[in-house]
Amino acid sequence: MISPTGKGLRSDSSGDGRYGSPRGKRKHRGRDYLCEPDQGIVAPISGIITRVAYPYADKSYSGVEIEGKHLTVKMFYLNPLPSFIRQEVFQGQIIGFAQNIAAKYKDSNMLPHIHLEITKVDPAIFIDMLG
Repeated sequence: MISPTGKGLRSDSSGDGRYGSPRGKRKHRGRDYLCEPDQGIVAPISGIITRVAYPYADKSYSGVEIEGKHLTVKMFYLNPLPSFIRQEVFQGQIIGFAQNIAAKYKDSNMLPHIHLEITKVDPAIFIDMLG
């Protein structure tokens, strides 16, 4: 798996981008990679983009779900290229462009980022490593 932005993790006064970081009463379920709004975002794994995903009910921000051989991931805060929906993509291929999630939280110091979370893991990935 690679960074979808080529940049490091977000850490600002609004939160830390590491997995498990506090988010009020819950824990962060992914990693937040710094980005620039409108930056090209790449697929962190090879697989099929199965659908457009929405982190908020009002659908003001979007993302994608990518189903790979052993992992399924969701990424949020990007405008996916429509031609890739339900198509195979390859790790490192540009699949969309970063939205500015910081604009949603105007009164905070949140930095623009892409949220990446693993939603499904096939245990075979670990069993296959044993040979």
